[in-house]
Amino acid sequence: MTEPVKNYFGWIGTFLVLIGYYLNANQITLCWPVWIIGNFLVGIYSLQKEAYPTAVLSFTLVIMSIYGYFKWL
Repeated sequence: MTEPVKNYFGWIGTFLVLIGYYLNANQITLCWPVWIIGNFLVGIYSLQKEAYPTAVLSFTLVIMSIYGYFKWL
């Protein structure tokens, strides 16, 4: 994968996570899938950059977002 494509994963993931915060602040259930996708992309980006602690955090947040989604329903 080329470097610009790798960078898009990080930027798109970050944008989705920020949108997820906005949706959550407005109590919109769509925040959970947005967070799941965003954190997953940030996790992939972190692995590609060998930022393993950030990758672990991102994938942990994916799991927590899945849990939160089902708890909130």
